[in-house]
Amino acid sequence: MGRRVTHEVAKEKEDKDVQDGIQDSREDRHALEVDGDARLAGVTTFEELMRMAGTRGPWNIAIIIICTLGNIAAPTNTMTYHFLGATPDHWCSVQPLIDANWTTEQIISLAIPTNNATGKYEECLMRDYDYRGAAALGYETTFVNLSEAVMDTQALIACPSRTFNYSQHAVTTVTEWDLVCDRRYLYSTTQTATFLGHFIGNLFSGHLYNVTGRRRGVLISRIVNIIFNFLAAAAPDVYTYIVLRVIIQITQAMCYIGCFIIAMEICDESQRNGVGSLFPLPWAFGCMVVPGIAYLVKPWRWQQVSYSFLSLITLLCWFLPESPRWLIFKGRHAEALSILKTAARVNKKSLPSEEVLFAAMRNIMQKEGNPVKEESGGALTSGFCHYIRTAWKYSILVFTTRGVRLRALLLYYIWVVTTAPYYSLSHFSSIINTNDYVYSFLSAAVEVPAYLGLWPAITYLGRRVTLAMLLLLTGTCVSVVTLFLILQDEVPAELKVFFSLSGKMAITASLQLVWVFTGELFSTNHRTRIVGEASMIARVGSMMVPYINDLLGRVYPWAPGAMLSVAVIIAAGLVFLLPETANRKLTQNENEEFTEPETSNLRPTQNEYEKVTEEEISLSVI
Repeated sequence: MGRRVTHEVAKEKEDKDVQDGIQDSREDRHALEVDGDARLAGVTTFEELMRMAGTRGPWNIAIIIICTLGNIAAPTNTMTYHFLGATPDHWCSVQPLIDANWTTEQIISLAIPTNNATGKYEECLMRDYDYRGAAALGYETTFVNLSEAVMDTQALIACPSRTFNYSQHAVTTVTEWDLVCDRRYLYSTTQTATFLGHFIGNLFSGHLYNVTGRRRGVLISRIVNIIFNFLAAAAPDVYTYIVLRVIIQITQAMCYIGCFIIAMEICDESQRNGVGSLFPLPWAFGCMVVPGIAYLVKPWRWQQVSYSFLSLITLLCWFLPESPRWLIFKGRHAEALSILKTAARVNKKSLPSEEVLFAAMRNIMQKEGNPVKEESGGALTSGFCHYIRTAWKYSILVFTTRGVRLRALLLYYIWVVTTAPYYSLSHFSSIINTNDYVYSFLSAAVEVPAYLGLWPAITYLGRRVTLAMLLLLTGTCVSVVTLFLILQDEVPAELKVFFSLSGKMAITASLQLVWVFTGELFSTNHRTRIVGEASMIARVGSMMVPYINDLLGRVYPWAPGAMLSVAVIIAAGLVFLLPETANRKLTQNENEEFTEPETSNLRPTQNEYEKVTEEEISLSVI
């Protein structure tokens, strides 16, 4: 009996403990919700709201990976013109001698003179002989009676057409459309078209993403990009081909910017430097893939098709969500909430109630303003005109603001002389006369250590010293290559390749650093605008690179390197006219000086970060 009473008492005590535990659990959950509500009550930025759903979890990592994978296919337009337009040896086509079944050696010995400067056969000139008379006489008789048969004259004339050595390269854009001699500029223009397309894409993508949203804009650009990539393989003439390459690069630039925006907006502000610095890595891997495809697939049309199939990997962007930030400022809070819930579930985070989240979104809109205005129908044109007027006003503002002019002009020059050598050295194989496939692969491979080694360097040496050293190293390496080209055959080819690739690695790191340095040199009012303008000016400068490499470099191989090395070394000296920004607070206006941080935390506070709109981001991405 006593045991039964004791057992019942124990059971009652156990039940009471369970009930107390349930009550405590409910109180804990309520406390968590209250705490979450209290935290959200002070939320005034999207970054703070995003942290509630997680910024370092598997959801964020998956989105960033999808965004960066598109960069693997990006080089298939910018870094392929020298493969699609590979140029074999060529000489004048003498049709009467070809019809008479003369051999190639016989035609060259009679009609093609030797260039005294290069020791090679002339590619665009032929002797002014009577070739019909020579064909009637035959090869042996012609050389016996040269003066009587074909007029022994030293006069040279331009080729009416050309014969290509197809044993060196299969059909390329150059051989199909005769892009040599007086038409060589068209070959260079096929590459300049990509820089023009990139410039246009950067300029107008902000308006696109303002109207359509990030995800839809990326999908539209990507689909158009893939379609026109395949259409380029069917181009009937070089002029159509150039137009198609412009369109391809416009959409490629828009895709890059859209994915970059999405990746940046789902990150915490403290992660953006890391994500931004590693974002170009897939580009380097894509550059390594390009020469492999070019080596395996020689006919240019099938090669273009192969590049187009590689671009299909970018359809993974179908799985990208819309940017919650864009949805919030559009007033589409229910859709933004759905994405935040998905992110929180995958990241194993808990969110407060929907009512509290909606209130936080309204608070963000009220605090930050609404940079993304609703535009549709007839408002599209007026919004575009407003965008152009704003861009023009911003451009003029840089040169009329005291304290900004000189610093901006210095940075514009530095941007040009870092971007141009990057693309020039990427296509330097024809100038130093080495294997194009091997050189292109190595040129891409050296970008990986350049990206990875940059951040430790700027941490210990600072921005200014690191940038000056990298530019000086680039100028020195290119100067050495130039000297080797003047000495010609007296220098081993391996040394030319080594110094050329060393310069490419240094300029790659310089180009990445100049993005960071420029963003830190200017106040919040000017920061993103000047980065965008510098990027566009650099792109305009890059448009000249194909003509310098292909036209000037073909006549004087040492000239491109000489021009670039002098310009880069001058830039290295100009860097010291700029202030150091490492471990300094970001300035809020142009009258402030860079100061040491008051605490050991070197990361800028939230208020020091500029709130970037879509139009500004589109101007500040390569």
